[in-house]
Amino acid sequence: MKIDFHSHILPGIDDGSKDIDESVQLLDIMAADGVDIVVATPHFYCTRRSIHRFLERRNKAYESLKPHLKPEHPKILLGAEVLYDDILIGKDALSRLTIEGTNFMLLEMPYTRLTEKHFEGVEKIVEELDVKVLVAHIERYLNFTSYKSLTDILDLEVLGQINAESLMHWKSRSNCFKLIKNGYVQVMGTDMHRVSRGDATLGQGIEVVEKKFGGQTVSDFERNGKMILSDRSFEEIIG
Repeated sequence: MKIDFHSHILPGIDDGSKDIDESVQLLDIMAADGVDIVVATPHFYCTRRSIHRFLERRNKAYESLKPHLKPEHPKILLGAEVLYDDILIGKDALSRLTIEGTNFMLLEMPYTRLTEKHFEGVEKIVEELDVKVLVAHIERYLNFTSYKSLTDILDLEVLGQINAESLMHWKSRSNCFKLIKNGYVQVMGTDMHRVSRGDATLGQGIEVVEKKFGGQTVSDFERNGKMILSDRSFEEIIG
């Protein structure tokens, strides 16, 4: 089963798909790639709008798209890509931003040097708030921070996601490989935004991973994805 854990396919809600036609085109691409389930994760910025207002806009975008979905399109689960902010630490309502049917929230770290303060903030989310954390495109942060600063956070009870597109380029691919090798990657996503951007498909990313690490790693990603959508515990998924 192919599960895409990171996408911006909902129309007109963020910097992803601009309208329904483009959303359908993106879903056509995913269908041709054999994706079974895609998690729609529009950006959520707590400093821009309330959780309530965000969910209203997200659900409205999804409802506008529903009449245009085709039988061959992947099943859409609603979620959010939640940008880390100190303000988040006290938001008990974060559970409303989790992936549909689960208690997992896709958390985007800031594009800056990660510090002890970030570590403590994520630790508090994990330990005190009613969510489980999946960190978005973990390979990207290595452009801004040290490997140790990133992995200190990833050594908390969190899971890691990488983008298929990052596997297409030498520098980001090497970062992905290092993170996979050291056990920090559990699932993949496309982070698809726009048709014109030409983001790599999930299948292209899987092909690179299989060539480097073999079929077992791909099978592990699939297993992890199913367990996340079944809302299994961190311990069960990490095994």
